Amino acid sequence: MSQKEAKARIKINKLLEESGWRFFDSYDGKVTIQVESSIKMDDLGG
Repeated sequence: MSQKEAKARIKINKLLEESGWRFFDSYDGKVTIQVESSIKMDDLGG
């Protein structure tokens, strides 16, 4: 993933989280999305 793509992914992830999406279980609730098994959450800037 290029640096430009990584920065875009981080920005998108933050917007999704602000909209109520959860990438990880937390005190607010359980994860609400699933990604493909080949994708690591660390790769998405989480």
